[in-house]
Amino acid sequence: MEDFSNEAYYLFFSALANRMRLAIIHALQEGPKTISGVSDALGQEETMVSHNLGLLEHRALVRSEGSGKDKLFTLNREIVEPLSELLAFHTNKYCPELKYCISPEKLKAFMKKEAAKETFIEHE
Repeated sequence: MEDFSNEAYYLFFSALANRMRLAIIHALQEGPKTISGVSDALGQEETMVSHNLGLLEHRALVRSEGSGKDKLFTLNREIVEPLSELLAFHTNKYCPELKYCISPEKLKAFMKKEAAKETFIEHE
């Protein structure tokens, strides 16, 4: 196992420890979207989506091209796909019932609802 920086782990995983950002990643799995496209998909305000997209982009989980209203955001599949595979491995090996808990349709509705929640993480 490679040496790691506690701060690097914190920055990376804190970007993923937010329901809105996870919902954005889920929305972008369908393909590139503008801020308004992500906003519409999640039923969230564009300013909130823009803020969270910026953080995801800063952590290299999302990429963008263009500018202004035409700026398109895409997943950085080089990072997100291995994470998805790791999560699938973990789920299958350690909590196989999890994938049967919720249908894809209900999951999408659940992710929209969860994205609307405010999440506060307190750190020591």
